[in-house]
Amino acid sequence: MARDPARAFAGRTLCIATMHGKERVVAPLLEARLGVRCVVPPPGFDSDRFGTFSGDVPRLGTALDAARAKADAGMTASGTDLAVASEGSFVPHPDAPFLQLGAELVLLVDRREHLEIVGEDLTTETNHARRRCRDLDEIRAFGQRTGFPDHGLVLVLGDPPQRVHRGLRDLPALTAAVTDLQRAAANRDVPMFVSSDMRAHHNPTRMRAIERAAAALATRAATPCPGCALPGFGQVEVVRGLPCALCGAPTSWPRAFLHGCARCPTRRELPRPDGRRDVDPGSCPACNP
Repeated sequence: MARDPARAFAGRTLCIATMHGKERVVAPLLEARLGVRCVVPPPGFDSDRFGTFSGDVPRLGTALDAARAKADAGMTASGTDLAVASEGSFVPHPDAPFLQLGAELVLLVDRREHLEIVGEDLTTETNHARRRCRDLDEIRAFGQRTGFPDHGLVLVLGDPPQRVHRGLRDLPALTAAVTDLQRAAANRDVPMFVSSDMRAHHNPTRMRAIERAAAALATRAATPCPGCALPGFGQVEVVRGLPCALCGAPTSWPRAFLHGCARCPTRRELPRPDGRRDVDPGSCPACNP
């Protein structure tokens, strides 16, 4: 591989392994920063087989496992040896459980060079939500809170899912889906759920997170390792323990960031870019248990 990381991928064809329009935000970034030519898999490529947000197809393994499987399938389908795939996860925020935390992972896999590079984005800017519902009025109220119709909705009958309607972006489609599920559940005690459609082409908020993660990936892919000079040097871990300004005890706030190589063992601990050296006692478990 070329030792100039800015040119390491130049001139190669890269598959963006998606069926949900992610190439709209990923391709311009990677083509401009890495000099690749981006393509998408041929029609019929099914990334949903690696897991769906609605739960009718469970994700096997971690987000990285799923992204790796998508990238591998994308390369096979498109005949390339370079691919990018993404996977999103949504969980309660560890420091504020009433908030949802969106974690977007974008993975570049270079089959020729046996190299993997990751870009990530963490955000509380997400409309991820799910509720049990009874009728159209409750579903419309949910949609008002989650950005419908600019953001799509998913209706699911049963848990585990027995029937699923995705990509609902207008009132007629939503009404028809509700009617269908109510008929299917007639005379049966089967719950109905409404959730945000988290697929990128139906969720502009998530698409922005994917774009930020792709930008982080592009930056890392163009950064040389100080040890071996291969591309892919970037953040691999958050070092927590920023001390309390009052008592000096370590907190869960980041103290530094560990950067590492995508291949060799080289690691560098970098301080916070904002120069902050302590945190308010309100965030200290010792001062504010």
